[in-house]
Amino acid sequence: MKSKLAITVAFWGWFLFIVWLFYDYAVYQDRWIIHIFQPAPGFEVHVFHILIILLPIIYTFLGFFIYEREKLLKQSEEKYRELALLDELTSLYNRRGFSFLAEQQLKKADRAKKSLLLLCAGVDNIQWINDKFGHQERDRVLIDIAGFLKKHIRKSDILARIGGDEFVALMDKTIDELPQIIAKRLSESVLNFNIAGTRSYKIFLSMGFGHYNPASPCSLQELIHQADENMHEKKTIKIEFNITEKHGEKSRVGPY
Repeated sequence: MKSKLAITVAFWGWFLFIVWLFYDYAVYQDRWIIHIFQPAPGFEVHVFHILIILLPIIYTFLGFFIYEREKLLKQSEEKYRELALLDELTSLYNRRGFSFLAEQQLKKADRAKKSLLLLCAGVDNIQWINDKFGHQERDRVLIDIAGFLKKHIRKSDILARIGGDEFVALMDKTIDELPQIIAKRLSESVLNFNIAGTRSYKIFLSMGFGHYNPASPCSLQELIHQADENMHEKKTIKIEFNITEKHGEKSRVGPY
């Protein structure tokens, strides 16, 4: 039993029983075992003998009941805490869960002098999908995007949907080329989804990255802002790229 209360209850049951055994031995010496189990001269004494023998068993069961009760409460608390930190639609962390875990990760990075990478991703045409096909189809897209991210983001990293179509992932920056690798893999997943043509629409994903340097630390909000700004810069490049293509001009190279 790991519960201190349960252990204490069971301990006192056995302690009182052992104390009584020592007392009985001190009074009856060699006849103490016979005295315990032989019929008592009076009804009250006989009942007392029965109760004192059952005492450790009763207290042990009581301690086990307390342990099971506490375990059930702890499981309920953990489940509630987990639900409070998770996004119901995608099963990723929500904003609260991400903030809680990311703040801890930033502190660890400062102590270990380790660089981090923050990915910010969003679906460009999510509002159009919502207006044309409804909320259910919008939710399907968000679940799909969550699936792409889960596929390419390590389980040890912190992945979350922090609102609407906005996804973030805080990762250990193990190599300098990590942003390019992540962006390429996610772009390929979206491209394959669009090529498959299983839906009557295509999805377009924008990505941006923020870099956390322990030598010049910043807050989590500043890091998110950095990644968000980077994502909007890439959106602007995409728009310019599409405009030049439409006008037959030489197109600019996209960000990924």
